[in-house]
Amino acid sequence: MINDFAGALGHGCSGKRWTVRYREPGGRSARQREKSFDSKRDAQDFATKAENDKRENTYLDPTAGKTSLRLYAAEWLALKGMAPGTAESYERIMRLHVVPHLGRKTIAQVTAADIESLYAHWRRSGAALNTIESRRIALSGMFSHAVRHKRVSENPVKLAETPENPVLRVDERSLPSFEEVAALAREVGPRLEPAVWLMACCGIRIGESLRVFPDDFDHGSLRLRRQVIRVKDESAKYVALYAPLKHRKEGEWRDIPAPPSLDPLLDRLPIRNQTGGMIYPDLFRQSWKRAIKRLGLRAYNPHDLRHKWATVTLSNGVPIHEVSRWMGHSSIKITVDHYGHLTQDGSERCRQVVEATFGQRLLSGSRVPAGRGADLVLG
Repeated sequence: MINDFAGALGHGCSGKRWTVRYREPGGRSARQREKSFDSKRDAQDFATKAENDKRENTYLDPTAGKTSLRLYAAEWLALKGMAPGTAESYERIMRLHVVPHLGRKTIAQVTAADIESLYAHWRRSGAALNTIESRRIALSGMFSHAVRHKRVSENPVKLAETPENPVLRVDERSLPSFEEVAALAREVGPRLEPAVWLMACCGIRIGESLRVFPDDFDHGSLRLRRQVIRVKDESAKYVALYAPLKHRKEGEWRDIPAPPSLDPLLDRLPIRNQTGGMIYPDLFRQSWKRAIKRLGLRAYNPHDLRHKWATVTLSNGVPIHEVSRWMGHSSIKITVDHYGHLTQDGSERCRQVVEATFGQRLLSGSRVPAGRGADLVLG
């Protein structure tokens, strides 16, 4: 309903001449609202849109997006069901990297330009592109939740231009040598040494290596069931906790071929600290960095052991689809993008096929039989 209040009320308190009165979805018992405009055309356009939105079930409460991003982030984290490690990571991202910059805005006020400015700030602060991508995923997840629950009409993160994050192939020449891997295994000490060899010989992640038990090995196969993650307990202290594998649900596992040379290490599993407690990945990284410094080696990352395993397996002809499954990648595309250049068996096989097909013809010359045109030109 559109009313002209110019004659009866003048411009009123708002100074607007045309007012639209409408009800929210829900019939006659629904809440009534009104909005004023300077022109009749604007009022008619709004009224038409309001009715269409109600029919198409896309109507948004004008006040729904007035919650501050700070408060909505807290609500979202409390309500969303996430794995403990993901929840801890998202909470840290929001608290340290999002709320300090956008927390005072309402969720409806955040624009794609705001998101792009945030990306630029993160980049200037030295954040790596992979780190920015992790933060982007968390932020987009929150706004997608707001869209689904009709708090905002669109996700500004999806509208923003995402920083280009090209997939970098693993440089096999920058990885630690076999001698350096052995030196690091000795230097981190007897308690942590099994983790080094598990990562190097099975291609598993740090948290996965810290959860391996002796009975996880059976007939040359390692069955990974869970991983160790770091979370905050009720007293806000970090503690180690078992959680489902990455890209897996509770109860799912993956099997990996395990060389028999790992057998002598089984009596030192699971890996524990000096008091018998669980170790979480960051504690292992600290010991690793100290070992690197004492040995005077390049700043290798523990994850380089996983890269080393992929390099060894692929460059020696292990099928890439099998390597992808054993590494626990969510898609074989990830494996191909990072390690596809290492599949030397493929290029060698290609050379053999082409040589067998064209080799003798090339060596015997390129004479063309009389009366026939050349259908193959070798340049």
